[in-house]
Amino acid sequence: MAGIYIHVPFCVSKCHYCDFFKTTNTEMLNGYLDALMEEFLHRKNSFDEKISTLYFGGGTPSLIPLPNYDAIFSRLKKLYQFIPDAEITIEANPDDLSSDYLMGLREIGFNRISIGIQSFHDDDLKRMGRRHTGQQAMQSVMAASDAGFNNISLDLIYGLSWSGTDKFVENLKMLKDLPFQHLSAYHLTIEQGTNFYKQQRKGKLREMDEDESLKQYLLLCEFAQNLGMEHYEVSNFCLPGYISRHNSSYWDGTPYIGFGPGSHSFYGSSRYWNQSDLLSYIGKKFDLVREQELLTSVNKFNELIMLGLRTKRGIDMSLVTTYFQNHFNAIMQKWVDNKFLYQEGSFLKCSEKGWFIVDAIIEDFFVDADL
Repeated sequence: MAGIYIHVPFCVSKCHYCDFFKTTNTEMLNGYLDALMEEFLHRKNSFDEKISTLYFGGGTPSLIPLPNYDAIFSRLKKLYQFIPDAEITIEANPDDLSSDYLMGLREIGFNRISIGIQSFHDDDLKRMGRRHTGQQAMQSVMAASDAGFNNISLDLIYGLSWSGTDKFVENLKMLKDLPFQHLSAYHLTIEQGTNFYKQQRKGKLREMDEDESLKQYLLLCEFAQNLGMEHYEVSNFCLPGYISRHNSSYWDGTPYIGFGPGSHSFYGSSRYWNQSDLLSYIGKKFDLVREQELLTSVNKFNELIMLGLRTKRGIDMSLVTTYFQNHFNAIMQKWVDNKFLYQEGSFLKCSEKGWFIVDAIIEDFFVDADL
């Protein structure tokens, strides 16, 4: 089994926190779509796995008109073999989701939607550079449910330094009455090259202090638990049976192929990626913009750590090779003693408080690539 990821690098405007590859030049959309259809054919002979998940991310996939999605699905299903119950997801912005568009997505074959709510507070949305309002966010979720989506994921951002924890709690309360099955909640990070990074450099924005961030994180975990959701990955929660199968494939080593500029692929012993170069992509210079990395034993160890500690399943310690065993055991014991990690059978897992600082734990385990 394998997954397909399609990167749609178009946005009407740029959110102030986002560092993903994207452009606001939507006049290039038709050229991109033409190249995308060609890339499907170009990659066909390099990938023959059955497809269990298809994910459109961005950017803003909900900018693509329905007839184009119809053509994309037709081409993909002719070239690749999909299993009958494949999970097919689209990322969407609330202000793009009319009832007609949502029903059209369902008719074409989408069975999962991920809606970028981020907040229900208009002032926070404006500060983040989001185009929608809190009211539109609420309406979009209801409209998706009414259109027949019964696998709805919502994105939420916490850790907004200018916005208090009381407002974050209000966001959680407003979520409670909405029909959704999956929640992805991310702490705001200020990435280089973003609008927020420029604001931070000018002293107009700071990151939330760690104690307040932890408070919001624990409130989030408690909220999800009270709804009966499983905390299956550091930033992801779901009702029973609604794990994101596509995202899980990244964490468990399932092969996947990426299409579009800036997309990544993994199969065999290599990772591949298309450069973030829209003009070359539209020129259909697919092999010129594609790069490859052959995974070394150090790469594989670091990925075992990085992917394993982010999930509820944890790290299968039997997969740690003898070469790295002494290093692994020494680092592990330090974090276990401080109750950030714990062992369960042959697996090493993060505690709830460990997940809050998981990036620091992962970095501590990492082996220098030059070794």
